[in-house]
Amino acid sequence: MYSSVSHVRELAVTPPSCPPQRPGTTLGGMRILAGLCSLVLLLAPAARPVFADEVVVDDAAPTVQISGEWATSTVSGGFIGSGYRYRVAGDGSSSVTWLLPASASAGIYEVFARWTSGPNRASNATYVVTHAAGTASITVDQRSKGVRLSDKADGVVVADAVRWVPSSGASPASSVSPASGATPSSAASPSATAASRDPRFFEQTRFRVDRDAFWDFFQKRGGVRTFGYPVSREFTFFGCQTQLFQRLAMQQCGDQGVGTLNVLEDGLLPYNHFQGTTVPLPDPALIAAAPPASDPEFATKAIDFVRANAPDSFEGEPVKFFATFQSTVGLGEAFPQGNGDANLLPLLNLQLWGLPTSKPAVDPNNHEFIYLRFQRGVMHYDRGCHCTQALLLTDYLKSLLTGQLLPDDLAAQAADSPLLRAIPLGRALRATTFGDAFSVQSPVAPPPTAAPLVVNSPDYGMSAFLWGHPDTTNRDLRLITDAGFRWQKTLFQWRQIEGGCKGCFDWTEADRVVQASATASVQIIARLDFQPTWARKDGATNGPPDNYQDYFDFVSAFASRYGSGSRIGRVAAIEVWNEVNLDREWGGATIDRQQAADYVRLLDGAYSAAKAADPSVTVISAGLSPTGVNNGHSADDAQYLQWLYDAGMKGKYDVLGAHGNVQAPEVDAPLNSLPNFPHPSFYFRRVEQLRDVMVKNGDADKRVWLLEFGWTADTIHPNYSWFAVTEDKKGTNILKAFQYARQHWQPWIGVMTLWTLPDPAWTPEREEYWWAITNTDGSPRAAYSGILQARKTGALPGA
Repeated sequence: MYSSVSHVRELAVTPPSCPPQRPGTTLGGMRILAGLCSLVLLLAPAARPVFADEVVVDDAAPTVQISGEWATSTVSGGFIGSGYRYRVAGDGSSSVTWLLPASASAGIYEVFARWTSGPNRASNATYVVTHAAGTASITVDQRSKGVRLSDKADGVVVADAVRWVPSSGASPASSVSPASGATPSSAASPSATAASRDPRFFEQTRFRVDRDAFWDFFQKRGGVRTFGYPVSREFTFFGCQTQLFQRLAMQQCGDQGVGTLNVLEDGLLPYNHFQGTTVPLPDPALIAAAPPASDPEFATKAIDFVRANAPDSFEGEPVKFFATFQSTVGLGEAFPQGNGDANLLPLLNLQLWGLPTSKPAVDPNNHEFIYLRFQRGVMHYDRGCHCTQALLLTDYLKSLLTGQLLPDDLAAQAADSPLLRAIPLGRALRATTFGDAFSVQSPVAPPPTAAPLVVNSPDYGMSAFLWGHPDTTNRDLRLITDAGFRWQKTLFQWRQIEGGCKGCFDWTEADRVVQASATASVQIIARLDFQPTWARKDGATNGPPDNYQDYFDFVSAFASRYGSGSRIGRVAAIEVWNEVNLDREWGGATIDRQQAADYVRLLDGAYSAAKAADPSVTVISAGLSPTGVNNGHSADDAQYLQWLYDAGMKGKYDVLGAHGNVQAPEVDAPLNSLPNFPHPSFYFRRVEQLRDVMVKNGDADKRVWLLEFGWTADTIHPNYSWFAVTEDKKGTNILKAFQYARQHWQPWIGVMTLWTLPDPAWTPEREEYWWAITNTDGSPRAAYSGILQARKTGALPGA
């Protein structure tokens, strides 16, 4: 059905969901393809069918309206009239408008458009046709099968001629209806509405970026400008998860990070003829001269190699190959939260392009074009517009696999390739499963927006150990809800989610915990710390990463996944690290003013990352360990809080985190009132001193959440036995603590998180075991029984 002459295509401008038509008549000796279905347009009211004469308007006609700067050319043959117009992709402000001549008869027309095709042409060109019922926009692919006419596109846009053909198969006014495809522009379809609400779905190709890691990579490497639109779903290709885009292919192999496929190397597209375009073949001598990846100085040598072989000037033309390489990814794109290292950009660009594999070369069939081949793409310079961009070559890998829109020259070169028409021929490729890789998709409607989070004063929470314990998760969540508590705090170790490498996320267990909590209607406070080994070279058990941006990126991914609209479940609050006034929680660093400032820097970036991903998430500063010791290994928590404010903490958190695992046995005892407990940090009311620091620094409007509080009954471990209480006293103190907070700390006290439901694996040899309010089998201790009874009697009012 499809034919070409001098790489020219001519299609009816049609809506996207109609049955195929047979080839139509010819114009100037060239076949007109009425692909899809013709858009039936009523140009003027008529009482009965009127079929007008055929009308052709060339771009050079005096009635054509030109907006913006459009170059003229005769380079690509097959055009109508004396040439054609073109311009590089723009913002839609430049356009060409063909007016139906005033002499044309009123009636029903099929509208056709003409352009010269090529691999640098736009794949999403859109004609807007105005007719009696309104307007209709039709997006087409100028590389091989369509047209478009404003400059808002992803490649060079070509304007040549428009042809109106009288329609013999439609009735007049009655045929202009939604069923005919002539939908007025004001009537948005449900699909278009859903697409506008799903940023991962691209109406231009009707594919979606589903994989979170691919979407993150897409956004941080230039988006459509770099990759073009997706042209496949995700599928397994030679053992790796792969998604094809027009210019590049993304891959993720196992637990490795996302990368791009060397599509132009052996086994895929090692060719140089693509639909009449001739790009350079790989140069074996140049490839042999490239630095090996095993070289310890590969990064520096690789960029030097690109600089030496990707000139900005060639044969007197400003080809700007190295400049194009250098500007592929911007600093703001790669590091949207800020604090990015500009020295990393050349390596990110190398990740996208690979190394040059040819010298610059002029297309022997079109001297207006100069090409430079890389491992993963081809740069194309056009003398006409003095512009350089990437060819949409990965689309041809799709054509090779499917056999659809496969150019003859590519098919001939790939005659012996197992990829040639692999899908229709059912060829088995190693570790490859196509499935529905090339079946178009639909947008995903966003979930309903969650109701605003209401936190009472006080509100009730418990620390829980759900992670890694699927057999006891529901049991422990029932213990929380049976007690009338609404919150649980869980440690989500960064290393257990992104442990393999940067960008290698395993959300399996995190999803399970979040889903279980959502099902139980229990809100989550997520503690986020414990860096992966790849993020910190010295191997510290717990400490900030060498590059804080790595943590910011993790926080962003976490908050995005479990935001207020998540289908998995919502994490309402995150705690940024833990007990940062202790050296064991900060990689062994000296705890002083400078270290406090370092934490503020971490908090600031994490706050920005979390809020950008989910504006509704509550960001809590690290709960500080109550201590009065200032020896470099720790710092007095009240003094440390002032250091944080001195370093600029104000405005960089929502809620102050505090801990109240105290030694003094009486809840309401004034500070320093008990002889055996001579420092304020021993007392439950220590939090009042933290509150005073907040008020002094202008944060009276912010709340305090106790992220841990409780008493121990440990008589085994000397470090704890000296202040241990009985199980009954523990229960009494917990109830008094909630009652004291209600009477004295409203409205500034928020969630009070009781320490703790036990880890099911704890034994009496663990000191933590003795803080718990139930046993590891779920049976109650006195403290839990007391809470249940207080709920029944009203001694502990509901949240």
